[in-house]
Amino acid sequence: MIKKWKKRILIASLAVLWSLLPVQAVQAKQLHLSGNTIREWNNGTQVNARVDKTGSLQISTSTQGLKKGYYSAYVYELRNRDWSRYGAMTFSIRNESDQTLPLNVVFTRADQSSVTVSDDRNVIVIPKATKEAALVHPVAGLIQLEPGFVGQIRIPFSSLMVQDKAKTTGQVKLGKITGWGISTTTTENAKLNFRVGNIKPVSQKQAAVENDLTTLQITGDERMVRPEVGESIAQYDVRSSSSKEVQNVSFRLDSPVQGATITPDGLLTLQTAVQPESLTIRALVDGKWNLAYPVILDNSTAMNVQEKDGTKRSIPSPDQVTKVLTPSNPLMKPWVEWLIRIVVTAAGIITLAAYWLWRKGRNTPRAQKRRARRAQRRARRPFSM
Repeated sequence: MIKKWKKRILIASLAVLWSLLPVQAVQAKQLHLSGNTIREWNNGTQVNARVDKTGSLQISTSTQGLKKGYYSAYVYELRNRDWSRYGAMTFSIRNESDQTLPLNVVFTRADQSSVTVSDDRNVIVIPKATKEAALVHPVAGLIQLEPGFVGQIRIPFSSLMVQDKAKTTGQVKLGKITGWGISTTTTENAKLNFRVGNIKPVSQKQAAVENDLTTLQITGDERMVRPEVGESIAQYDVRSSSSKEVQNVSFRLDSPVQGATITPDGLLTLQTAVQPESLTIRALVDGKWNLAYPVILDNSTAMNVQEKDGTKRSIPSPDQVTKVLTPSNPLMKPWVEWLIRIVVTAAGIITLAAYWLWRKGRNTPRAQKRRARRAQRRARRPFSM
């Protein structure tokens, strides 16, 4: 009996010690959130966060009635975890607001440094409606989700940087963390309501491809000029900061634009008929990953350039060229042109024939005798001028 009690005491002691360990290993499955570990932070924003029966995190924020400015809210899970074996994080999100939802993900490491997504790297946004995986850059530190968005966000860890230290982008190792959460930033008089759930870490092996995609981007002209005459063209490519060559890329316009076309290999052509102020180019990589690239269209200033005397330097379009002769002028008719050619040709032939006859007449015996008599008469003259 004493031995059995000793075993029971030993097992109970080990169980207590295990429960007191500061870091708990994360399993490769959905994280179960608890209302007891959820915390809130804000700089004036009203924040309400709760975990519902399904384990999803429901968050609402409001800046109604606040002074003009920018306000942030941070809802986070305060719990020690070990993320050293993982290469990405994925979660589902539903934007129940009637405005764009600007957010980012923040991790707090054991050394108390904050890690977030860099503006220079991609995250993966997959709308539930289309299932098309889009590679998206944060703008000013925020991932923009349109009103009513429902889908999935995947955060490859190669897109992370230490907060406010851009040089650390892509070099961050999470390891042990003391918490993670969702941050939002809005202006005054804004209301947000969104739901986050199905939160899972992804193993390094499973996230390897996604981590290779974080540096992909479209390169090319960000602004183009609407042509006054002819065409405007620009070449676009997809490049990566890694050594791997980007292949199997196909370009298209996000939506049809009159006067604008792009070839599958990225040659954008603008005609004089193009009207919109901007257009969006999309690149499909490996038939799966979508990249978007906005291009602003500017009006041409070429038609306004003038010499000192007011003369325009630009090449005029055909409808701006003054017509010297109208089509009704008889000299512009084709038969007049042919008549002039015939007259000139005939005059040339007559001149050549007359010259030939003249040369022929000079070589006859009679002509030679006349020239000889004229020579004799000139010889007899005592003086000739």
